[in-house]
Amino acid sequence: MAAATGCTAALGQNIERDSARAIIPTPYPDSVKVSDFRRSLTGSKWVATTSKGVYDCSLEGEETIPLCAKRDTPR
Repeated sequence: MAAATGCTAALGQNIERDSARAIIPTPYPDSVKVSDFRRSLTGSKWVATTSKGVYDCSLEGEETIPLCAKRDTPR
């Protein structure tokens, strides 16, 4: 349970804003929509959607900044 609590504290109170900081180029935080949030003993994972694309985001262990990777778009 401590890992989940620490992860929430690391993300802060605004997952949308934290996700926006991890996405390049940085979108307006209000434009980020978070879905499919999952928490585990090792960290958290979620999907962040912006007008520029869909990103898989995660925060693990003692990290303080999430990692967000853009999903490939179908051709």
